[in-house]
Amino acid sequence: MFEEREAVGTREEGADGAEACKVYACGEDAGETGHSEATNVKRTDVVRAKTCKTGASRTKPSKADVADAPARRAWRIPLSFLIARYFFYVLAALAGVWLVAFTAFSMTLNAGLVYSANYGAAHANETIAAVQEAGSVNEANIPSAYRYAHVAHDGTVLATDLSAERLRRTLDATTSFRSEGASSPQTFGIDGTTYSVGKLADGTFCILTSTYMPEYTTRELRDTLPNPQNLMIAAGCAGSALAVALIARRSSSVLTGKMLPLTDAAERIGKEELDFAVGTSNVRQIDDVLAAMERMRYSLADSLEARWRAEQAQRDQIAALAHDLKTPLTVVRANAEFVAEETQDLTKPGACNQLANSAFSDVAAAAQDAAQGCKQVDRYVQLLIEASRGKAAEGPRQRIDAASLAEHLEREVVPLARTTGMELSVIRDDALGGASVFVEAQAVERAVANVVSNAVDHARSRVRIAFSLAEHDKGSARALAIDVEDDGPGFSPAALEHGCERFFRDDASRTGAASGTHYGIGLFAAAETARNHNGTIELANLTNPDGSIRGARVTLQFPLA
Repeated sequence: MFEEREAVGTREEGADGAEACKVYACGEDAGETGHSEATNVKRTDVVRAKTCKTGASRTKPSKADVADAPARRAWRIPLSFLIARYFFYVLAALAGVWLVAFTAFSMTLNAGLVYSANYGAAHANETIAAVQEAGSVNEANIPSAYRYAHVAHDGTVLATDLSAERLRRTLDATTSFRSEGASSPQTFGIDGTTYSVGKLADGTFCILTSTYMPEYTTRELRDTLPNPQNLMIAAGCAGSALAVALIARRSSSVLTGKMLPLTDAAERIGKEELDFAVGTSNVRQIDDVLAAMERMRYSLADSLEARWRAEQAQRDQIAALAHDLKTPLTVVRANAEFVAEETQDLTKPGACNQLANSAFSDVAAAAQDAAQGCKQVDRYVQLLIEASRGKAAEGPRQRIDAASLAEHLEREVVPLARTTGMELSVIRDDALGGASVFVEAQAVERAVANVVSNAVDHARSRVRIAFSLAEHDKGSARALAIDVEDDGPGFSPAALEHGCERFFRDDASRTGAASGTHYGIGLFAAAETARNHNGTIELANLTNPDGSIRGARVTLQFPLA
């Protein structure tokens, strides 16, 4: 998702035999090269190396690619088809369950375990005739499809297997037939119940009742088990419920599996883990949601990336400004100490006559440098306050005459060298006249001050600054070149490669009492300023004819307007 780049320097030999490492202040687009952070920085859960790499880098897909990705996938089934498929499964399962139930019921009929539903009505007269022929009511002569009652002429119940309520209804329904005393069987139906009445030889009556329901062929099963038809319906309902539950569970499992990419994406986006690709499914509507989730992830990643860059830029500005405070504070402290020492000397008897004008002029220059340093401190403090509020630490850029800028930079860095007693030589090319640059003057001033401060700290006795015009390495346009040289121990190979990276400190070659005050910010801040102005920074070692190092050189270039 995010771009990773590295800082790669190119070594070259200068005309004076200087071994150099050319570092282009790096941007964010592919093709730009230069220095940035060497350390890995964690934004949310995404670890990014904010360094630059020469040449092409891994690029993010365009928003159009993200939007059109679902259209390029294979055909996907609609959600309605998926739902219809499981609806069909439910119908098929229900049909299968009831088919099995009816088949089982039919098998019991064929096996003679159950009477058919119309058996009682169809064989009522036949059964009554058999009882009349036997001359007595015997359960062995009455099939289990019937319930019976043996009633005397006066209505006394002699034997029955009917419940009290059904017996009462039966006696009420057959009163008229028993009073008439017909000897031939009488069969009739009332409220879904078939009644059969037959008079026996002893003057008693046999009454049979049956309903249009299947019954077991044995009384033991009839009195123990539910009615076969009810049992079949109960089994069908239970089987239907089980089938629907199983299909629902299966469909839920399938849908959950198809929505796993959506769930995973939502959870990872919720945790701000954005360096991943949203998965896909073969369901159109779910894929549409996943595509929307991918676009949201992409937009959120861009938003967080922009926010991270803004926060990182703010931190860099504050760190650079805090570091830059060291330069004017050094000037103020050194000149204050000088003024204090000179003042003590002037209090001695006869000191005024001996020192005369030279001492007073030195004191006046030191006081002027201290005052100028205080102004710089005040300006940097104001910039720090603005940067802490999220405002840009750099002001608007203006077209500035190159010669005027060089003169201004010279005035700013001279006090820094004067405080250390270092010999400072400044060379301004006459060709600067008529050329101009489009820069933010204060930012360039701080960048040059950082480079000069670094040179003063590591020089043995001499620092040289040269302002000239040169061919810009990023194109054919000319550029303002600012060379800062010192006669110190030079850069180590590691410093030539990584000297412009944030917090890089390498005391292997550039050692000294002042080296402990370096925090790896000065050259990084200068490189960032060059990058912001589409310029370059170059670190190099100055060498003698025998190959020994005689000093270091840092070159800043800013394109002409």
